[in-house]
Amino acid sequence: MATTPIRSDGPPSLTRRSTLAGAAALAATGAVLNGPWAGAKTPRPASGPVDATAISELETRHDRRIGVFAKNLRTGRTLAHRADERFVMCSTFKVLAAAAVLDGRLVTPDRAVLDRPVHHPPSLVAGVGYAAVMQEWQRTGHVPTVAEVCEAAVSASDNAAANWLLGLIGGPGAITRLARDLGDRTTALTRWEPELNQWTPGATRDTTTPRAMGGGYAELLLGRTLVRPDRERLTRWMLASRTGDRALRKGLPPGWRLAEKTGSGDYGARNDVGVAWTPEGTPVLISCFTNGHRPDAVSLDDALADVAVVCAAALV
Repeated sequence: MATTPIRSDGPPSLTRRSTLAGAAALAATGAVLNGPWAGAKTPRPASGPVDATAISELETRHDRRIGVFAKNLRTGRTLAHRADERFVMCSTFKVLAAAAVLDGRLVTPDRAVLDRPVHHPPSLVAGVGYAAVMQEWQRTGHVPTVAEVCEAAVSASDNAAANWLLGLIGGPGAITRLARDLGDRTTALTRWEPELNQWTPGATRDTTTPRAMGGGYAELLLGRTLVRPDRERLTRWMLASRTGDRALRKGLPPGWRLAEKTGSGDYGARNDVGVAWTPEGTPVLISCFTNGHRPDAVSLDDALADVAVVCAAALV
């Protein structure tokens, strides 16, 4: 029987403080976004893969399957472990949902969509798991814009916000179509929140791989799929996310910045995918997916934090 997805994701509301913090982090990262790596799909010549034995050791220590695809996007140096195995994607799809809106992939084309008001019925926030932001807006009578709903889905991992975005872009299949356009032949979404988090070992529905999802994130944040203002907006939302403070972000060295998205689901699934920048501005992709071996397994942030320690030491 499916378990209820664990939701350690997200604060109860989006605050002015978190928005300003994200903006400040984005400003500090501006040299990377606007410098020679902005819009560059092809990194410098690769320096080759590094040994992933340390990830195998983390699997034993934390008693779970760990998939990693990490890459120094300046040198091409990579670390991969189970990078092409399937994992349930959970909330990591929300970045793609927001990107699809930014890219104008809507059921009804609308150039001014981000400024449009969103009127949502009470039924939207019922039975979807974590939806504190949309619930608070409903309680206070605040009518958010589409941009605010995107931010709630990405920065706070609000499930109701994500479902509303899925409706705007044509349902879960729109995530699959965007993935294909990004060159990802693996990622496929078929269900809505919260059912998409239900998973058993070997199942392929609503799954991705560390390499596939990581490549998509790198393209959306540093490639040419989105125009620069939209890349910066998406990056700002991801930098402002606090759902991964105890996951990848916790394991990175002081001074690093991380634009990321987490996810949690059945079998203790816990994921975190993002692009980090060193203090010198080197971009490093880290895409990590984990799950336990039993239906009652709990999600572990510590495994992700330890992966970040390994990646930072090996790739920079």
